[in-house]
Amino acid sequence: MTNVKKNIDSLFQRYDFTKNNYNIIIHSPNGTGKYDFVIALINEYYKNNKIPLPADILSSPDILYISLPLFDKSSKRVRVLNNNERLLYEFGLEDKFENSRVGIDISVDQIRELKDYTSLTSHYNIHKIIIINNCNYLNNQSSAALLKTLEETNTKAIFLLLTSEINYVKDTIRSRCHSFPYLYQVKDEKVKNFHEYYVSSIPKIKDIALENNYFDGFDKIEKEIEQLYKKKINPLAISEKWMNRGSMIIDFLMQFFAILMKGPYLNKKSLKGDIYQKLYEKIPISPARSIEIMKLLINYNKEIRQNLNKKMFYDNLLIVLNEELY
Repeated sequence: MTNVKKNIDSLFQRYDFTKNNYNIIIHSPNGTGKYDFVIALINEYYKNNKIPLPADILSSPDILYISLPLFDKSSKRVRVLNNNERLLYEFGLEDKFENSRVGIDISVDQIRELKDYTSLTSHYNIHKIIIINNCNYLNNQSSAALLKTLEETNTKAIFLLLTSEINYVKDTIRSRCHSFPYLYQVKDEKVKNFHEYYVSSIPKIKDIALENNYFDGFDKIEKEIEQLYKKKINPLAISEKWMNRGSMIIDFLMQFFAILMKGPYLNKKSLKGDIYQKLYEKIPISPARSIEIMKLLINYNKEIRQNLNKKMFYDNLLIVLNEELY
């Protein structure tokens, strides 16, 4: 049985989809396959109801997909990001698609359109399915509008809200939804260092990133942090390199220091335990020091999208990181 099938069986054990409304937040780290799970879930739902689906599932009249919008040069919304584009954007690998800029949030206009959509009876007399990918991008206005829609739909509806960080979803939204953790499996690959471990941990973006050289230079980060720790390099000397690697480097660093934080408590014979031992030989910092660095990285991760001066952002990141390593 595949991992996706296990999750589908688990979800159908919780919900029989005979009631009018279901609001479900599906969460797991970015790049672990929860979107593919949702598509497989929809296929199963339609199969159970003996209703055919078009080849392009999202073109079904009873399915609405919402994500970050794309705007042309005249600031007209042309479409929304598909899942692969969303991953590339969230990992900081691309800022534009088809020469159109990505909106910073899911707008209230998109949710108003959703409200109109749920006011109409479904085409096949089944639930309408609404996918919001990624619901972390709801702003205050769109969140408030969504609350009313979650509570007051005029037709049967299943809301599937995807997120990589459930703790970032507004409490008001979470209180009106069930939580479903997507249980993913990372392929147990033989890896020689943290860089290879990190690449293997994000399977949905791994092939795209490798094919387009998005990971170029990431194999050098471990050595660069070791040089910072040993005071063998000026932090500003590598600032431009880190900037050119894109904001995915923040996610890389968060996982890097998470291993150093948990290391003493990991099974030494496990994959993570082995990676920790190799890291600790080069960068022997305590879990307490790693926790302080993690706190800083979480804040930097929130700030990076709003920061216009990228060079200054990475200068500051490296200076602070360099200080916190001791």
